Amino acid sequence: MSGKYGARNGEGRHVIAEDDPLAISLLKQEHHIFRTLFDEAEEADEQRLTAIARELCMRLTVHMAIEEEILYPALKPIIGDDEVNEGIVEHQSGKRIIAELEQLDGSEELFGAKVHVLGEETIHHVDEEDEDLFEDGKAAHADGRIDLNALGERLRARQAELYDQIAATGETGKTCEAQPDEVARAWCSRSR
Repeated sequence: MSGKYGARNGEGRHVIAEDDPLAISLLKQEHHIFRTLFDEAEEADEQRLTAIARELCMRLTVHMAIEEEILYPALKPIIGDDEVNEGIVEHQSGKRIIAELEQLDGSEELFGAKVHVLGEETIHHVDEEDEDLFEDGKAAHADGRIDLNALGERLRARQAELYDQIAATGETGKTCEAQPDEVARAWCSRSR
């Protein structure tokens, strides 16, 4: 699908380049998934929208956790406080909407609007990461100031650990690769 968000997956710095270090390609893959899911949400009926929202909440929670726990602390000394702090504040905004969505069953009048606003904020955030943060990180990787391949291994391991935690408990908890689609189905089924 290539709606208003998904089309960006094939443009400019949003493309996963052959020379992208592992950390960047891993996070860009997730960004592609977010854009595609938010596009699907635009046309979804209530039942499908609820399932998409649950998957997005789970995936976004895991994604934000690995960025805040691993990526941002590693990049902060290289790119400075401002860009990292802005990312953290944007995450906080997303977490508030996710917390609200997790309390709803999908039938509420504002459910779709909350998913839409989460999409607008998320896409703004991931576009900035693709265009600025990741480019700064790639430059630092190229000149040896950071190893984004080793960092990517840490991101992937933590991501798998968090998805396993969700699969075991059915809860995203404070943070949130087994099989993400299977985890999403299990997590979504708890809210039915």
